[in-house]
Amino acid sequence: MTAPLFIATSLAPGRDVAAQRAAVTSWRAAGFKMLSVNAAAELPQLTRDHPDVTFVTAAKTGERVARKPVPYIHDLLKALRADAATSGAGLTDCIVGIVNDDIHFRLSPAQMAEIAAAAQGSLVLGARVDVADATALGGFRAAGDETYSTGYDFFLMSGDLLDDFGDTPFCVGMPFWDYWMPLVALLKGRPLKALRSPVALHIAHETRWDDTIYVYFHALMTAVLEACEASRGQDTSAYGRQFDLMLDALGHLYKDAFARGTKTGADGNVLPDAVEGLAAFYDRFQEVAVHHIKSRAVNFTLSA
Repeated sequence: MTAPLFIATSLAPGRDVAAQRAAVTSWRAAGFKMLSVNAAAELPQLTRDHPDVTFVTAAKTGERVARKPVPYIHDLLKALRADAATSGAGLTDCIVGIVNDDIHFRLSPAQMAEIAAAAQGSLVLGARVDVADATALGGFRAAGDETYSTGYDFFLMSGDLLDDFGDTPFCVGMPFWDYWMPLVALLKGRPLKALRSPVALHIAHETRWDDTIYVYFHALMTAVLEACEASRGQDTSAYGRQFDLMLDALGHLYKDAFARGTKTGADGNVLPDAVEGLAAFYDRFQEVAVHHIKSRAVNFTLSA
């Protein structure tokens, strides 16, 4: 029996409507039932642009920090749980996932079945391949030398893993949620499986971040430290004691770096030199996080 497939996103009102429609079509062609989680104010425009899409109203958004009404990742996960509950299958038998709204799948039913099998009890990491424009998207042919994105644009897992991910400040369209999910999965003891077939395409565009990036990096550091802290004392071996020591060291170093990096001057603004020091700390941690995820994920490819 084929596993029920559910995927969630957050479509952007009035932006690249044709491209988003094509992406939605590609997800459905792969076998997914999809839904979009959005702020209530966005729904009139979205329902006109996408009359065949199921929309879920976000209880809250991250607008206060993100400066736009982006939904929280945990609300997408909750919507997936509710949707999967209507399938008649148990959560363990369902495959659920999150995808960015501009990712186009190129998946045959047989390939989707391979991914669903890989996602059972695991977190599948999906990196994209960039193409230049819509023409290149439509005419894409895999050559075997594709370059994959450093981060991830979609995740798939069996529904029983939904309990691994709690409420956090991470939002769709904002940075670092794509590191948070695999790091949490690793810390929960879940296998990571990195899909290395060019089946997720994306039209390249410029990405710009503002100073909100610091808020989301702080959220990533906090989430990692809290997840590690939750397992403190469970292992009384020498390895466990070493882990506790390194956790204490990381927590102390980050507390100091954050205090220095948010130091303000007489005008109440953060000192530029202080911010540079915190940014350097974040850069180093990002390098460690990326290496940690990639070194522990098992790569897999799909049949042609």
